[in-house]
Amino acid sequence: MKTFVTAILVILTSFPIPDFHINVLEAQVVPPAYENTAGTTSFLGPYANSARTYQLLIKSTMLSGLEGQNLTSLSFRLPASASADWPLTGYTINNYRIYLSKSVDPSARSLLFFSDNAAGPQIQVRSGPLNIDSASFKSGSSPNLFGPDIFFDIPYLYTGGNLLVEIRQSGFSGTSRSMDAIGTSISGYGTDFSACWKSTDTATFSALQGNFCVVKLNGTPALNLGLTALIEARYDGVTDLMVSDTTLVYLRSDFSPYSIIDSATSVLDQNGNGTFYFGNAVNGTSYYVVVNHRNSIETWSASTHSFTGDTLSYDFTTGASAAYGNNQEPVGSRWTIFSGDINKDGSVDLSDLSLVYNDAASFVSGYVLTDVNGDLLTDLNDLLDVYENASKFVAVIQP
Repeated sequence: MKTFVTAILVILTSFPIPDFHINVLEAQVVPPAYENTAGTTSFLGPYANSARTYQLLIKSTMLSGLEGQNLTSLSFRLPASASADWPLTGYTINNYRIYLSKSVDPSARSLLFFSDNAAGPQIQVRSGPLNIDSASFKSGSSPNLFGPDIFFDIPYLYTGGNLLVEIRQSGFSGTSRSMDAIGTSISGYGTDFSACWKSTDTATFSALQGNFCVVKLNGTPALNLGLTALIEARYDGVTDLMVSDTTLVYLRSDFSPYSIIDSATSVLDQNGNGTFYFGNAVNGTSYYVVVNHRNSIETWSASTHSFTGDTLSYDFTTGASAAYGNNQEPVGSRWTIFSGDINKDGSVDLSDLSLVYNDAASFVSGYVLTDVNGDLLTDLNDLLDVYENASKFVAVIQP
């Protein structure tokens, strides 16, 4: 027996033990103040037996615990006034669709068109039948326990900002049940959260104001990249500060053709720092980190890197060698990403100069591509920045 155990130990120690990381489920009740407190009223929206369209508008301050999470499900609960578990028998809603997106501020909610409340593309995260098992919603508490999770078909990466939850459900043959909710006259309604609804699951306009159902959103951590990068024309080497801007980052595979595995958008602040969340990347896999700022040269990390425990940090500013092919420019004591690829064709050249010259001649202002230094005006300064890099034949360098 001893010999057998020794042999097993030898076999086990001959292989590396993988670094498993368990994604712990995170949950956020909205509004947070009602996590352990019953709502002030009830509302029929999510579990009406007639078809409904129902929108929940949620301010970012209500969701701080979910930033950087892949949202995977949501749930509702019975009001404290419920006298029995629900339903008495099981029901099926034939088509229960959920859409998630950025939202306008709850104070700006529109009752004219449902689409006006979305501040970006609406992602359908769920469709198909929803089964409601007998007595799956429990009563007898204040507040009651949340009912069964309504799981999404695909996760939704929440990176911050106001959130819009849109539910379109086709109804069922059975008894409707109101859920725990916050009334429209209660503090927070219309500022931190709001809601609207209409009959039918295909409604597009003429919404009605509705109570806000207390909702629990569940998610698992997404991978986060702590990035430091400076954009040449926007960076002041004397003050060591940069005009902040939104930036796109790709994660590319470590072998040809170096396919894009994931992408994320965030803001690089005045210090060049930003956090980028990725919903498709995985721990332990090697990726090139690629910065693709809107009017700068796409810049690759010098080598591949992997996330550990859902996190990765990378700093392009420490030296030219932080970028593949040393493709950076020194400004002051730090290294920066070349500016001036206005048309994003991979090089800074006459075509970019032409675009800047035309806008400068027309005194174009605002957040435009030809404003490379971020002062909201296209002028001679931008033209000089682009000319300098065009004269150096600056271009993308990649594996």
